[in-house]
Amino acid sequence: MQKYKVFFNEKRITFVPGANITLSKPSSKLIAKCHENSISDWLQQFETGEQEETVVEHLKAQELFQDFRSSFLQINAAGGVVRRGEELLFIFRNGKWDLPKGKIDKGESCETAALREVEEECGISGHSIIKQLPSTYHIYQSPYKATRGRWVFKETFWYEMDYRGQDDGIPQLDENITKLRWFRPAELDLVLENTYENLKALIRIYRA
Repeated sequence: MQKYKVFFNEKRITFVPGANITLSKPSSKLIAKCHENSISDWLQQFETGEQEETVVEHLKAQELFQDFRSSFLQINAAGGVVRRGEELLFIFRNGKWDLPKGKIDKGESCETAALREVEEECGISGHSIIKQLPSTYHIYQSPYKATRGRWVFKETFWYEMDYRGQDDGIPQLDENITKLRWFRPAELDLVLENTYENLKALIRIYRA
């Protein structure tokens, strides 16, 4: 069953196929009209409410999801889950364990962007893509002057990568990355205790 999980801070909006239009009252307002103003009003209510997740169940969940995302300013990013043998590389940024990633430049492919961001943020080279992983979706309000206050829909394309070098890497300090660490699968609970909600499903793929 195809479903789409969109993260708003640490809250979730999940689109799933089903016979019902919606499973929660706030979602009915969302479905009524997917345009920027109605989405903005709905998100502000969701942000201040007690619900941690809103589930939207619809026969055409994929179409509804695409309609929802088209109401936002679109930004695409790419990143990598880097493996060295059994170990996986994580960065520590802004007080949380994270995976290396960044915005895709104009004219750049997702794969090229992912490899570049890993090299820039982790200071390693010679890594290569093994396979594509599920994307993650995140929404937030733009902090930048040209688009300040607009709602952004960000899809991050993830790739599993192989790295066979001996260098442990160097954190990119000007991107607020204070350290790097290679974790074994049995150690990933330490990461899961202090990471972002939208990364947890991806990380659990590798947990022992």
